[in-house]
Amino acid sequence: MPASAQRFRLSLTLILGLVVYAATLAMGSRLLDDPDPYWHIVAGRWIIAHRAVPYQDIFSHSAPGIPWVAHEWLAEIVMAALYDRLGWAGLVVAASLCFAATIALLLRALLRYLEPPAALIAAGMAWGVCLPHLLARPHVFTLPIAVLWVSVLVAARADDTAPSPWAALLMLLWANFHGGYLLGIGLAALFAGEMALDQPDWRAVRVRALDWTIFLGLSVLAVAATPNGIAGVTMPFRLLGMDSVMATVTEWQSPNFQHPQPLEPWLMLALLGALCFGIRLPVTRAAMLLLLLHLALAHRRFAEILGIAAPVLVAPALAPQLASLAATPIGIRMARLASPTAPGGLALTGVIAALMAGIVVHRSVVNDKPRFTPAAAVAFVQAQRITGPVFNAYNFGGYLIFSGIAPFIDGRADMYGDAIVRRYQDIAALPDLLAEYRITWTLLPPRDARVTVLDHLPGWRRAYADDRAVVHALDGAATAR
Repeated sequence: MPASAQRFRLSLTLILGLVVYAATLAMGSRLLDDPDPYWHIVAGRWIIAHRAVPYQDIFSHSAPGIPWVAHEWLAEIVMAALYDRLGWAGLVVAASLCFAATIALLLRALLRYLEPPAALIAAGMAWGVCLPHLLARPHVFTLPIAVLWVSVLVAARADDTAPSPWAALLMLLWANFHGGYLLGIGLAALFAGEMALDQPDWRAVRVRALDWTIFLGLSVLAVAATPNGIAGVTMPFRLLGMDSVMATVTEWQSPNFQHPQPLEPWLMLALLGALCFGIRLPVTRAAMLLLLLHLALAHRRFAEILGIAAPVLVAPALAPQLASLAATPIGIRMARLASPTAPGGLALTGVIAALMAGIVVHRSVVNDKPRFTPAAAVAFVQAQRITGPVFNAYNFGGYLIFSGIAPFIDGRADMYGDAIVRRYQDIAALPDLLAEYRITWTLLPPRDARVTVLDHLPGWRRAYADDRAVVHALDGAATAR
């Protein structure tokens, strides 16, 4: 390659990162296909305005003052700032950048152990399995952190040492961006256990145990440095114990293989490798892999963690078994791209990424998802001056908060708790809920069975309906047009 071209050489890592970035940007508003960004933005605005994190509910009318800590406060500040300056396009660009960084960092971590063809296949599989939960929500900011965290743990074990104490700062960021940090702490503890099992005698265990204890201690302290404090550690366990909440929130349900699931081809490719190439893993890594697989099959939201963590966990053991890939023609060609990016190439990548982001921002992104955005129905209610407490669909709660209306329920199911969610789901309990909470109007999707109940409930009338939402009003609440 001529010297002039060498200055702009791109590595395989950055090439894949740019491809992922462009493909994710092209998804556009599909990254907003969720009701939660609405209330996350409002929460971020509140935190910025008050320079504090709320410790009780500030949005709903059904649970005012109930304890609630905005544990994703840092992500909500970022989301509010991006939305207020760049609109929905700002969130799309940020989510795309985070995801591209995740896959690029994953590939770079894998290239330490695997030949480029195998590393690229693993990164591509991770890309696919992340797609169902790829949304502009707080968790997307933690995906690059998760890759770095697992990479640090695996590298420390490969070098038979403990992670640097400075790596605990990753946990500080993770814990303040999203509640999934407990999985990172669990993996660190498992790696510490693996260290103990792999040592030849107790003396060697004691020598290394001190460094691992320091690292784990600092990581736990980092977790405690959040608005939730040490109580945040128990939050995921409390959530998993809420059966009604688990059944209501789609991402906490098991994957439905009646419909196409990227997890299925991921599993098939993994089995293909094991059955055809006779791949073997140490028992400790196999146990970690099975734990991640269990979580992904129990709750679909964990599939992304399986996709990005599993390849790094098994890469050191697979490296000798896949070494033959380096001798293939494609392996030789790809090896040339695995070298680091030249400074000019890095600058060129930044320019290309900025140009693509500018195009998305200039064209703007509209968030108008029918399942979550009953805009016309809310506009009708406001025009008719229908006031008072509302009984709303779970998926409409975020938009109501965004519109300045206190909802009955919203995406913070962990705050409402199992008792309220169970009563909300019980159609027979609807009349009692309407009376208990002095509901004056309802906002439900047309196919909700409670719409039919309200159509025949004395004292209630259908005030508005379209293909997204139906509004019922208590007699005397307002006069329909």
